[in-house]
Amino acid sequence: MRFVNLKKIMWGCLAFVSTVLSVMGYYPLIPAVYGVYCLDSEHTVLFYIGLFAGMGYFISIPSMCKYLFIIAVISFVIRLYKWKNEKNICLVTSITAAVSTAVMNMSVAAFTAFENVKCVLAVSEGLIVFSTAFVFCRGYEYISAFRFKVREETGGLLPDREEAFRSAVFGLSGIITRANAMTAAENENKLPDTGEKISREVTGRLCACCEGCSVCWTSDASVSDSIKMLVEAVCKRMKNEEIVQNRYVKGCPHYARMVEAATEAFARVELNEAWYRRLTENRRIIASQLDAMAQLMDDWGKAEKCIDKRRRLRLSRIYVAAREKGLIVENAHIYETAGHRICIKADVYTKEDGGIEAVKYVQAVSRAMGVQMRQAHETVSIITDELSTVVLYEENQFYALSGVATKKKTGSQANGDSCSMFQLDDGMYHVCVSDGMGSGKQAQAESTLVVDLLEKLLEAGFSRESALKLMNSAMVISAGEESYSTVDFATIDMYTGELELTKTGAAPSFIKSGKGVNAIENESLPAGVDAAQESVHSKNTLQSGDFLVMVTDGVLEYLHVKDRQGKLMDIIAGVKSDNAGVLAQEILDRVLLDTGGYAMDDMTVVAIGIWEK
Repeated sequence: MRFVNLKKIMWGCLAFVSTVLSVMGYYPLIPAVYGVYCLDSEHTVLFYIGLFAGMGYFISIPSMCKYLFIIAVISFVIRLYKWKNEKNICLVTSITAAVSTAVMNMSVAAFTAFENVKCVLAVSEGLIVFSTAFVFCRGYEYISAFRFKVREETGGLLPDREEAFRSAVFGLSGIITRANAMTAAENENKLPDTGEKISREVTGRLCACCEGCSVCWTSDASVSDSIKMLVEAVCKRMKNEEIVQNRYVKGCPHYARMVEAATEAFARVELNEAWYRRLTENRRIIASQLDAMAQLMDDWGKAEKCIDKRRRLRLSRIYVAAREKGLIVENAHIYETAGHRICIKADVYTKEDGGIEAVKYVQAVSRAMGVQMRQAHETVSIITDELSTVVLYEENQFYALSGVATKKKTGSQANGDSCSMFQLDDGMYHVCVSDGMGSGKQAQAESTLVVDLLEKLLEAGFSRESALKLMNSAMVISAGEESYSTVDFATIDMYTGELELTKTGAAPSFIKSGKGVNAIENESLPAGVDAAQESVHSKNTLQSGDFLVMVTDGVLEYLHVKDRQGKLMDIIAGVKSDNAGVLAQEILDRVLLDTGGYAMDDMTVVAIGIWEK
């Protein structure tokens, strides 16, 4: 409230001061100041009190009439223009004030003694009014833009609740992990050995109800040791016929039944232990998934940091630059991403009929920020009179083009390989190649599940590490016996060209740089084998014109040479094309020439080339 009152008083004082400055009988500040006043949305009677008080004291009545007429023209034109649109309002205000002043002066000169000196003075006042009004208007726009609400430098709207949620999820994961460890320790201490447990069950079922029990267990022969030998043979998975022939427990009339009882007991114990291991594994998977969820919350908190306070001037320039394009910006905020790149989010609309292309807003923001910006995916292409949220990111240094060549196994119904290439708004280009176990529709379903799951997790905001862990744990839960897929996952930073490659049981990949080819290979188990397995990572840096070539096992394993990897590197180096699609197809065609055109396994070649913009 105090600010509003102070602002009204300042407008009144400024109106009074504009009548004080006189240049050869002219008062150029009056139309200039009034033009700026017309831009303000909050009008006050104090302005007119100050204006009329100054005119009555310093200006003659004929001059007062002239400037009142000029003020009326300025007020009508600017308000009409603002009602229609707000594009280049600063320039229009300055021109209106200058032209109306010059025309009025020329009209007065025409009705009096028409002299060249008066004409020159009339035009001169118009120029003075134009320059003064333009400077004042521009300054007013920047001052007005400074009134927007800035956010604190934080990554989320509710950081306390985010931290509480993250801590709670981490705590829940810790409880499950500790409970799992305590249960395992208790079972290890309390449960008897498998052989001892089976021995007790056998003697309890057969010996306890046998009439000759007292004779056998009181004789010199150690029946207990004999039964242990029998149980050891069962645990070694010897055939029942062979155990019966060995006659570990001599003189027992129920020996055959004893062997059957031991075999049944061993099967039950083995089944119980399998279920227990499965339960323990599922607990561990749930704990790892909770960890991933907590890590996601932590990443969200660090992903984008609002820097409005540090870039307040830049933010005000965005408002002004957008207005010059006929766009009205509201709720604009500048963020710094985890990679120290600029991100700008704002609500934008226009009053122009038919709308304005979003590319003009991108150009305006790029000029205001001094950095080339790009529009985020899935945002509007035309800005209309409806409020639209537009997100801009700092432009990448590189762009990527990819090509894929595939061939299914000869005689197979479907290709068991799957791949996906996509770039997210953060400038990371992701490539995922998966080879399902075997071939056909089942293998295709498994590899497609891996690729789709990874893509959805990354789009949801999970980090590479968390997405890979969640995908692997999901495969462990969903996979049947001996059912798994390899994962070859690459991420290229389109700002720096840095390549991070993660392999989970996948074939080697290759970097083609000029005439040279380098291999990247890491040994690891496929996805779905072990929930606790760690993927193997490697980092490289790509330059403009370099290619990353990723292949599945079927491309490499059936080359008819001893050094298959060296042969494939020679094939890649021999392809001269700079087209990613041609490169991938040429590699596959030359591999098929070596195999006689016969595909003994599903084959997939993915080539990704990057170039500087």
